Amino acid sequence: MGVAVLILGLVCLSLFALKGIPIVIAAFLSSLIVMLLSGLDVLTTFKTVFMPGMTAFITNYFIIFLLGAFFGKIVELSGAAETISRTITGRFGEKYVAAGVIIAAAILTMGGVSVYVALFALYPISMSLFKQADMPRRLFAACYMCGAGTFTMTGPFSPAIQNVIPTTYLGTTVAAAAVPGVITAVFCAVLGILYMQWRVKKVRLAGEHFVSLTEDVVIQEDAKRPNFILSILPLVILIFTLNVLKFPIEGALLAGVISGIVLYFPYIPKDFKFLVKSFYQAITDATMAITNTGTTVGFGKVVASTAAFAGLIPAVTNLGGNPLVAAAVATTCLAGISGSSSGGLGIATPLIGQIFLPLGVNAQALHRVLTVASSGLDSMPHNGGVVTFLNFSKTTHKEGYFDIFIVSVVITLLQTILLLILISAMGMTWA
Repeated sequence: MGVAVLILGLVCLSLFALKGIPIVIAAFLSSLIVMLLSGLDVLTTFKTVFMPGMTAFITNYFIIFLLGAFFGKIVELSGAAETISRTITGRFGEKYVAAGVIIAAAILTMGGVSVYVALFALYPISMSLFKQADMPRRLFAACYMCGAGTFTMTGPFSPAIQNVIPTTYLGTTVAAAAVPGVITAVFCAVLGILYMQWRVKKVRLAGEHFVSLTEDVVIQEDAKRPNFILSILPLVILIFTLNVLKFPIEGALLAGVISGIVLYFPYIPKDFKFLVKSFYQAITDATMAITNTGTTVGFGKVVASTAAFAGLIPAVTNLGGNPLVAAAVATTCLAGISGSSSGGLGIATPLIGQIFLPLGVNAQALHRVLTVASSGLDSMPHNGGVVTFLNFSKTTHKEGYFDIFIVSVVITLLQTILLLILISAMGMTWA
């Protein structure tokens, strides 16, 4: 009964979001359903579980979201996003814009840039690209998720936390099971790009176009814009300070904002009222994005506080049969229920390691299976990344979630299955 309540809560949250109910309300209602049916004290649980979970996320990430929104707005206002997008479309053509966004997101995140920082940097450029190619903005979140939240998150050599967590408990390195890992990462990337390129064709045939919003900055055709090198310099500075100088994310974003103001100053409109309105919009966007994500984190905390969730952990980590298959199922289920790949991985890895390593299971293979499997069901509608990517691109779940589901659930589950087959065929299951 307890597990059924958790599933019901997840289903309700998904349905509410897909029906267009604001995610803040959807998360509150779904949390309430789980509390009532689990026999939890509603007021106490809201005060001691939901709200602390929500506010902890906001406390940890608000400055990042705010500085990221400022950085994106500066890139947009100056016309730098327009310059970069025109350069890209001039080189690769409008036909491959979706692939270009995916590859750009992959390069940034594989280089160690966090998914949120990469989002803030790429969003204004991507919107300009989408406008140039007349692609509906609702495809952006799926393109970005494909590049930043799938194969670069779980592939060998990736600096992502999902690839680092198993090293702590299994004694492995980020290059664990490199051969099958690289093969399946390429499989995921190619399939994701092909799917998104196909979707672009489908929506165009259906008559969909890019629709500008009232808050979008309109760059006049004859407006003075920075050249390509100058346009990318603040982004290069941001990445350099983050990955080479090892600044904290907040410091790197601040460096990006300051360098953007200095380098783009001649190109930024000097209309004070317009600037105030534009940056107020950036603050509003950042606040809404982090609040929406925070409420889904609160929902996840409520789910994790139930007795059913506590009982589910040993049940899924003690599945019989092939140990790697059991590990994959356990990890992807826990990631789905918690709404987080790193959360599910953090719960599953120490338990699975304690059970399977003494039996002689290959730690390298186990590492790669756990990491890839964590990206299977994690991208449910309540996932923090999903909510943020959709909200930041002014897209509802109803408009944009289906494509996210395909690239980050269906394709990643296929990737997990292929990985299990390759590991078995290569004789890597046992040490």
